[in-house]
Parts: sequence; structure tokens; C-alpha cells
Amino acid sequence: MTPRNINNIKPLIAIVGRPNVGKSTLFNQILGKNAAIIDDRPGVTRDLHYEEMLYDDKPFTIIDTGGFHIDEAGDAITLGIRRQIEEVFASVDGVLIIGDGMAGLHPADRDILDIVRRTGIRHWFVVTKVDDEHREPHAAEFYEAGTDEIFPVSGTTGYGVRDLLDTMTKEFWTRKDIAEKLPPRADEIRIAVIGRPNVGKSTLVNALLGEERMLVSPIPGTTMDPIDSLFTRNDRTYRIIDTAGIRRKKNIELTMEKAAVVRAFRSIDRSDIVIFMMDAAEIATDQDLRIVGLADEKYRGIIIVINKWDTLDKDDKTYDKTVKELRDRIKFAPYAPIISISALQKLRVEKLIALIDEIYTNYSQSIDEERLTAWLMKTAQHTPPPLTKFHKPIIFHRAVMVATKPPTVLVTVNKPAGIHFSYERHLMNRFYEEFGYAGVPIKMIFKKGSA
Repeated sequence: MTPRNINNIKPLIAIVGRPNVGKSTLFNQILGKNAAIIDDRPGVTRDLHYEEMLYDDKPFTIIDTGGFHIDEAGDAITLGIRRQIEEVFASVDGVLIIGDGMAGLHPADRDILDIVRRTGIRHWFVVTKVDDEHREPHAAEFYEAGTDEIFPVSGTTGYGVRDLLDTMTKEFWTRKDIAEKLPPRADEIRIAVIGRPNVGKSTLVNALLGEERMLVSPIPGTTMDPIDSLFTRNDRTYRIIDTAGIRRKKNIELTMEKAAVVRAFRSIDRSDIVIFMMDAAEIATDQDLRIVGLADEKYRGIIIVINKWDTLDKDDKTYDKTVKELRDRIKFAPYAPIISISALQKLRVEKLIALIDEIYTNYSQSIDEERLTAWLMKTAQHTPPPLTKFHKPIIFHRAVMVATKPPTVLVTVNKPAGIHFSYERHLMNRFYEEFGYAGVPIKMIFKKGSA
């Protein structure tokens, strides 16, 4: 079977395996930093953990999925878990299958390898806890699983990790490849529509498209894969990326949730603007916050949409009360506008499109250095930053917007390390007050420099 390539430009690689085989330790070693929580107790990695990587000038994203649990007998992956693993694999470009060199080959290792082979996805079988060449014989029995190549590594010492990365990224595009081979991107607005099942995502897509293109069903989880749809309005082209719903933990197995989050991750990664939909009857669960937080971390424009507003028993204070509750729970994204709609009745759908246009304009626009620096100096003069721990003053020199999509502000300052996160948040708040930029997270970078 020909290996499947979902995204040649920046591949999405998942680390999978049984609990406690050393996945998080290897994840940290690959990153070169302690990015994942490490604990000797099985199952500590409860949620997907992702990081953007650049190796040999080749960009990719790596995800630590946590352990796939096996049945109580310990000799096979159950049918339900098998389906959930396959859902995760359906959304990534490659898989690092992790075995434990100290514990030896486990039946579940064979099962995971068999599942991966059937998907045709690229994969690399990695045996951890092999600290040096003298321990490589510990990995020999893993060839019995039927794999052609084994990569003995140590997440603790780094032994064998470079060889693994060299092989894994051999066919990945470099940044130069991307710049030279990709055609210019069409000026279309890319929108990811995400949220829990049955909140009305497909109904909204149909309302935007003006036709029944998406399958709409009252059964949660009908839409199982991302589907792109295009529509044009006022000489602008929009690409809608509709995703399967983000399921709640109490309703599903943990691994199924991981699969849904991976799908949302891919959709967010491809988007300019994220529409996060909620049901008016159930506002802002913890899972909602995770996904909105993911969009914020990736610096995408965000719109919070409360759907089915027409079905709610309400008075003239309901909207303000609901918005306040959301703001209290989504404090990390104060820039994100909130709009109530009825996708089924097409209530305020046109207003939503106007909001998308406004946010995309903000997402794409730049501010000249003179105006930005004048704002920075005025803000610092009004509320000076606290002195550093050595009682030295912090002096700002200039601010330059070095990129858009997302807007990225480079601030030159004498003591970058002395800027506390609370003062950075203060600068962000004053930025929004001065320049607007509704719906758009601003990436602010502090760099050492002089006048």
C-alpha cells in the first residue's frame, strides 16, 4: 500500500504505545526540553500534548498521545480501543510506535503495528530504554513483530534519537522546498468550525453555503471527518473546514476524545479564523476551554458562537449574563467576540459573516513602526514597567510589526527577561484599546536591543 500523505507541508506525527513505555521521555528528548510531565505511574499523560518542531530545517508537529490501554487480560487490545486508535491514525501523517526495551515485546505492540500497517500510514518502530550500544540486544526480539527496522533509543540519554529523526524526516519538505514549490495561496478566508457534537456546526455550514451540502442529523457525531466547502460572498471566497465534534469525557472513552482533538487540531492548523460553537443550553465546558485555548496558542482568529439562541427561555438580561459567564471562563482570549445565533433559523448568520470579514481584515493588517512605537512609549510613560529584580529600569526602544496572519509585534527593550507576564498582559490590553484588532490574538516578542 502506498504511504498516505495528509499534509506533506508540515507533517503531523503521533507517538503511540502502551502506558509507561517511555513515550513522554522520548517526546522531551526529541524537543530538547522538558515539555511533557514525566512520572513513573502509568497513564500520567492524560491529554494530547503537541509541539511544533524544526529538524534539519524541516518543520513538523509531534504529538504525545498518552498510553493506549489494553484489556484486563493484558494480551490484546480490545475491539473498542482498536477502533479508537484507528481514529487517531486517520488524522495524522506518521506514527512512532513505542515499545519498552526493558519489558520486551508485548502482544499489544503487535496489535498496534498491525493496525498501522492496514492504514498504510508511514511508521517507525522505536524501542526505548536502550541507553547504549551494549543494550541494543534488548531490542532484537521486537523484530518478531514483523517490522523491517527497529530504532533502539533512550529518551533519557538521547542514544539513537538523532538516527531516528534523520530517518523519520528524510522525505519531509524543508522550509526552502515549501517556499519554492508551493504556488501562491489564493486570497481566501479559511474558517474552521469546531465544537461538541450536535451543537449545529453542519447546520451553520449549510446556512453559510446556502444549500444542504453537509449531512445534518440529530444523532451526535454524524460528521466524522473534516470536509472543505467553498462559497463566495461580496467578491470574497471563504473555505469552510467542518470538523467532527469534540466529545465530552464523561460520554466517551479517553482515546476517542484524543481522536476528536487531533481532528480539531488539524482543522485549526489549516485555518485563519476559528468559529467555536456552543449550545445555548450548555455553555463553556472544560473541554470547550481546551479547544479555544488551542486556537489561541496557535494565534488564530477566534469567534465564540452561541447557537440555538432561539430555543432558550430568556429575558432582557440573559445575553449579558451569558457573555459575562463566558468572559469569566475564557479570560485568556478577551479579544474574541461573542455572538448568539440560530443556524437553523439563519438568525444573525449575515452578521456572523460580517464579523468574519472584520476579523480577517484585522488578522491581515499591519501597523507602521512610527505609530506602533509612539503607542509603546505613551503606554510605558503612563504605566512604567516594574524595576527588574536588580532594581534596574526597563527601557523600551521601539516596536515593529514584523508579520501578519497572525500580527506579530517585535518590541526592542534593554532587559527582555525583566518583563513580567502581568506587564505583558497590560501591554496587550492597551494594544487592543488603541488599535482594535477584535478577534485576533497578538504575538508579542521581546528582544534585547538599544536605541
